[in-house]
Amino acid sequence: MVVNNYNGVSAIAYKERTKPKLLRIYEVLSNRMILSNEDHFYHLHLDKGFDGEYGLDGLTEPLSSYCLVLNDLQLEFRKSSFQVDTLLICTDIIRLYEVKNYEGVHTWADDKLLKSTGVYLENPWVQLQRTKVKLELLLQSLSCQMKVEAYVVYINPEFTLLEAKGDGNHLLPSQVPLHFRSLPMKETPSFEQRRLAERLLQLHNPDYPSHTKPVYCYEDLRKGISCPACGTVAEAFQGHFIKCQTCGERMNVKKAIKKNIEDFRLLFPDEKVTTNRMLDWCGSGDKDRIYRILRENYQPKGNAHGRYYV
Repeated sequence: MVVNNYNGVSAIAYKERTKPKLLRIYEVLSNRMILSNEDHFYHLHLDKGFDGEYGLDGLTEPLSSYCLVLNDLQLEFRKSSFQVDTLLICTDIIRLYEVKNYEGVHTWADDKLLKSTGVYLENPWVQLQRTKVKLELLLQSLSCQMKVEAYVVYINPEFTLLEAKGDGNHLLPSQVPLHFRSLPMKETPSFEQRRLAERLLQLHNPDYPSHTKPVYCYEDLRKGISCPACGTVAEAFQGHFIKCQTCGERMNVKKAIKKNIEDFRLLFPDEKVTTNRMLDWCGSGDKDRIYRILRENYQPKGNAHGRYYV
């Protein structure tokens, strides 16, 4: 849960932002295998994008006293999926935000942006316009006639955009704080606003299939418990605490085992979680401790010889 303070008022989003499943998969894999160059850079891309979106939350969540803030929605209209970074449901208008964590000097070129290196990127405004149209059609299907305003937010303070159109829909880093401070927020969210927010949450699909999931198999992954600070995998454990050989972090073994069991379930959702498999996954250690942790935190299924945990 992210809690921020704006003018002395603490607030949280109606739908808080969580780290995307694909990013969490890449984080686990990066500690247990050598990623290909393509997967490595895609992991960095996902991580940077999440950092940018998370950075905007400090400005939007304090507005929750006056509007409903919904982060990271995965929606669909007529079998066409679209993703919303941030949505504000205000009294009489809906504000849609596309967050970009670009850095460096870029030049506006209508349907694309030109980096100083000579590389072209799709103009985020083009992407946002498609999202806005799909959202408007979805809202119409829900009998909602509220106007939608859309903005591209360039959140990185080291970003510069040359020759941009001055239509107010592109928020440069220096403009972002003032934009949110200037929003007219006077009334608390109404029943109608909450009903719309709940309907969008019902339509949100957190498990929308990704076509960019990396390829991996259990046999190729490094076994052991990973350090919560640097990710280094320790292949053996004993006692209640161990020290990371890379960064010196003092690890609570029980917490590390529980975390690594969840990592396994994330990577292999269709595989059975058994004591022997978790002993192998967490490295050389105490089988009885693995068994106790599974028994304390999960529901056993099956008989003694075929028992697994859910």
